[in-house]
Amino acid sequence: MLAFMKLLWRNWKKVVHGINGAISFTLMSTAYVIGLGPVAVYFKLTRADLIDRGLQPDRESYWLQLPQDTDDIRRVQRPW
Repeated sequence: MLAFMKLLWRNWKKVVHGINGAISFTLMSTAYVIGLGPVAVYFKLTRADLIDRGLQPDRESYWLQLPQDTDDIRRVQRPW
């Protein structure tokens, strides 16, 4: 009887694992299509470039200068 119950339990876990895989695939696919699809269409239609990654041939360099902090003891004592 114990061997039969173990066999039943192992087979049940295999079935449930397959069901969980199907459910997670369905939910993630739906979330991807509903959540990311409209955003991608919006950016494609408006040609928005929020991170400024377009090429500008008239620029010498794409390096952005960061503002310099003052060199004092308080800045050195901060880890970030």
